[in-house]
Amino acid sequence: MLPLSRNAAADFPLDVTAAAGKTTLKAKGTVENLRAFSGLRASFDLQGQSLDALYRLLGVVLPATPPYKVSGQLTKHGNVWDTTALKGKLGRSDVAGQLRFDASQSPPQLSGKVQSRLLDFDDLRPVIGLPVKALGTAPATTITIADAASSKDRAVPLSAAKLQTLALQKSRSKVTSAPAALPTQRKVLPTAVLDLQRLRAMNADVVYSALAISHVEALPLDSGSVHVKLQGGVLVLDPLVLGVAGGSLAGRVKVDTNPTPARFETRLDVRNLALNKLFPTIQTTKSSLGKIGGQLSLQGRGNSMAQMLGTASGDVAVLMGRGELSNILLEFMGLDGGEIVKFLLIGDRTVPLRCAAAAFNVKNGLMQSRVLLLDTTDTVINGNGQINLADETLNLVLDPKPKDLSILSLRSPLKITGTFAAPKAGPDKAALAGRAGLAIALGLINPLLALAATIETGPGQDADCTAALSLAAQPAKSAQKSSKAAPG
Repeated sequence: MLPLSRNAAADFPLDVTAAAGKTTLKAKGTVENLRAFSGLRASFDLQGQSLDALYRLLGVVLPATPPYKVSGQLTKHGNVWDTTALKGKLGRSDVAGQLRFDASQSPPQLSGKVQSRLLDFDDLRPVIGLPVKALGTAPATTITIADAASSKDRAVPLSAAKLQTLALQKSRSKVTSAPAALPTQRKVLPTAVLDLQRLRAMNADVVYSALAISHVEALPLDSGSVHVKLQGGVLVLDPLVLGVAGGSLAGRVKVDTNPTPARFETRLDVRNLALNKLFPTIQTTKSSLGKIGGQLSLQGRGNSMAQMLGTASGDVAVLMGRGELSNILLEFMGLDGGEIVKFLLIGDRTVPLRCAAAAFNVKNGLMQSRVLLLDTTDTVINGNGQINLADETLNLVLDPKPKDLSILSLRSPLKITGTFAAPKAGPDKAALAGRAGLAIALGLINPLLALAATIETGPGQDADCTAALSLAAQPAKSAQKSSKAAPG
């Protein structure tokens, strides 16, 4: 008769191969007590399509992931499982560390530390609720510039880098100009719904860190770390630290899943982001210098990130003091033909930046500008408008004013519209048409007079940077009230 307790002279050998759906487990080692399955010591290999499938098998709440394959050492004493020397792959990202699952508590508790030497951002997409990209998928169009010269509602989809090279005639490649429909149905903010039942089924205390992050298209993430705490259905990421553009985005995120819909609150600080690293796809920012700081403080309700931000209230502000900007970037925004011609002849130059600020009061998902300012020694740009987080639309106007005499200028306010998925930027057609019409009319009288309508006499004046930055840094009273009133 086979003894089931530890009265045997030696531990029982263990050699297991098991499969459930697309999840497979191989384990080899020994076990002291077969009846209680305690005193287990074994090496294991585990692989499957997504770690979240382990909830149905083991009751362990883990995020959705790409296909994974991990190995390590497994021990079990009583109802406590320990995995050590954990290593493997989740998609194209490496993972290593140790985890403990204590099933003796109610609810059970997961704890431990996991790290990656290199995290592929595409592998993070299912975790944060973004759709998984197929291998080889081309990056999405980054911006759409409206064709101001056309009388029809036509748009030419171009990346910012291609736009620059086209405008300056630096590229010999052909760019096809074709009508493009606005993909109003495509969403950028993650719409994946939180599984509230799972988040209430387990407690957790896990630290994760990534020394480097790759394949981030729009935002230069360098590294990241987060302390995940889940207690009684309340998920807290604190501290959350992301290395971005040589600086950091750090703070706290809290999601309480007990009410329906869930309540969330977040406070993130932006510290020392390098301007020339912040927009890697825009060539004109490479020569720009300066450090960006700011703060984001929001509260809202929802069961997905899109719902939470679509109901959010609070404050968003980013600020920048002295630095340098690419002159051609400023002049192209203002349609200053004289400066563009000068660039073609002698090359780009940087101009001193006095200050810049973008601050918004947020209420029920609508971001209303409090300050939009960019002030250099050559140009001052003031702006205003709204960003709607609920329907992911943009409605901003930037008004450039030169500080010096400028010829061949058809400056008009720059309008930024469209959606997060397909933004459009272009001059105000009515203002531009009025100035162009004046030039044409004068040209019919005397061709030389047409230049009169394209000459700027420099109406722009230095902004009060101290006052502007102070206003941007301090939320308006209405925003503070809405933040206090918002659930969180």
